Amino acid sequence: MTVNLYDALKSSYGNKKSKKNLEKEGYQMDSSLSNHNQQVWYNPNDRKLMVNVAGTHNLSDWGTDLYLALGHLKHTNRYKEADSTLEKAREKYKPAQTVVTGHSLGSTIGAYMADKNDLFYGLDGGYTVGQKTRSEEGKHKYYRTSGDAVSLFGSGAKHMTTLDNPNKATGILPLDALKAHDVENIKNANLYI
Repeated sequence: MTVNLYDALKSSYGNKKSKKNLEKEGYQMDSSLSNHNQQVWYNPNDRKLMVNVAGTHNLSDWGTDLYLALGHLKHTNRYKEADSTLEKAREKYKPAQTVVTGHSLGSTIGAYMADKNDLFYGLDGGYTVGQKTRSEEGKHKYYRTSGDAVSLFGSGAKHMTTLDNPNKATGILPLDALKAHDVENIKNANLYI
């Protein structure tokens, strides 16, 4: 069974159609471990665990973004909550494989909490100057959209893939950067987990 990365990321923001697409692939959302910051999905047929971490979506996340910029993301409640959720899900399901996905802030959180045996897929993650991306022998995949300001410091990272921006430039820099940061940009990119 193959999951579109777009659906995994959109489900973390509560997109109902993406949730239905994950269910069609055999995944069941664990509502006891899921909340508005991360969702836990389990496929009992494949024994595959998937944790999707949402990006910045509320006022308290702006504080977490500041900690990220200062290089102290692991000290935040947002990171600690996501990491704890992943560990609880591992204990509950004892999966054959674990996949962590995230967009924006969620990508950075997910990259830190995924271990070397996990598959990781991140889009438009925030980086500090000089921060490195881990490949874990190709198990960790990092994507950014061309023109995305949030992932700019990661654009030259060794394991980063820069995707074409499907949006037409307006010449209004803040608007263009905002459009470049949208998960919708990978809807037709054929990126699969």
